[in-house]
Amino acid sequence: MFSIGISFSTPTQAANPDALWQIVSQQCVPNSEKNGDPKPCAMVDRERGFIILKDIVGAAQYLLIPTTRLSGIESRELLQADAPNYWRYAWEQRHRVGDALGRPLESSQVGLEINSASARSQLQLHIHIDCMRADLPQLLSVHRRDPLGKWMPLMLDGHVYSVMRLSGDALQTQDPFKLAAARTAHAATAMGAQSLLLTGGRFENGDEGFYLINMPVNFDKGEHGSAEVLLDHGCAIAK
Repeated sequence: MFSIGISFSTPTQAANPDALWQIVSQQCVPNSEKNGDPKPCAMVDRERGFIILKDIVGAAQYLLIPTTRLSGIESRELLQADAPNYWRYAWEQRHRVGDALGRPLESSQVGLEINSASARSQLQLHIHIDCMRADLPQLLSVHRRDPLGKWMPLMLDGHVYSVMRLSGDALQTQDPFKLAAARTAHAATAMGAQSLLLTGGRFENGDEGFYLINMPVNFDKGEHGSAEVLLDHGCAIAK
């Protein structure tokens, strides 16, 4: 129903591309308002405008979904000055992954991810919250000395993407959507061709912070704009 697996299908190919929005608008929010019960969601935050939903894919994968209609990463509302920072809200909910697995996880073991417009199956913005692929923390550690706030080349799986190192308090003032929009002169007009992943990391000086990865669409190079491939819905990293 609302499974969002690793898929390169377009929204028109989904059995019901509005499934997530229907769950949010017709079930979770009304149930929360009328009965104080968020089901089938795990949480409804009406004040800040998002819900948390357990995905049926994986033992510990959750989704953050806005309670307003937003199609996805390309939604222009996300770049407005007063836009909610859904990434900060999602990072606050990362404990749910460890809770579902019965053990706490390091920040580097958890990732937040959003797919490009061409690599998603739903027409409602949603951020995946799940385990990182087991090899990623070590691979990203080579960037622990990168300049803060600067996009740097990231060699990964035979492709060249971009990574930005962020301080531990970055989400208090910075929004990954806006950082991606400023990556190049034309990025803001092509947000639908971007895919983003945010994960934690420990830097050379011992400080904790974040790595933000941008994986744009480039079909000629076999790059489908799905940073979800950097997550592991089986959570091998926790075993």
